[in-house]
Amino acid sequence: MLEEYLEEWSYLAVFVLSALPWVESAAIVVLAIALGLNPIWSTVLAFTGNWITVALLITLFHRWQEWRNKKQPAEVRQQQESKKSRRAHKVFVKYGLPGLAVIGPLLIGTEVAVVFAMIFKAPRKNVLFWMTTSLAFWTVLFAAGAYYGFSII
Repeated sequence: MLEEYLEEWSYLAVFVLSALPWVESAAIVVLAIALGLNPIWSTVLAFTGNWITVALLITLFHRWQEWRNKKQPAEVRQQQESKKSRRAHKVFVKYGLPGLAVIGPLLIGTEVAVVFAMIFKAPRKNVLFWMTTSLAFWTVLFAAGAYYGFSII
């Protein structure tokens, strides 16, 4: 009975730990599988916890940008945006955002990658799509690696 109780709380811990900033779902899912938790539930909960943090961060950052833009006069914003900067922004959104989303969780962390994408004014829907795709990819890849790796041992 105590073992079942602790196992239920273990799944909650997987969710909460992966929702913490700077804790990646890929690392948590490996730890959960190593501890003997169900790999499918661990993967789903780790992904969901990390995704909620990412979605919340995107939403809050977007609202902050809107608030800041209301404070700044339109003439100042237009003067700051040259043709070169608009073109660079377009190239970043098309090519750089997918790369940042895929490589970011491994090198700098998902939350930091989200902040960089939002600082570069990438559209929030694109950021959410690419970060969701990246989180799913890395979480499933690490879960499969942990499951099959630990089953061999």
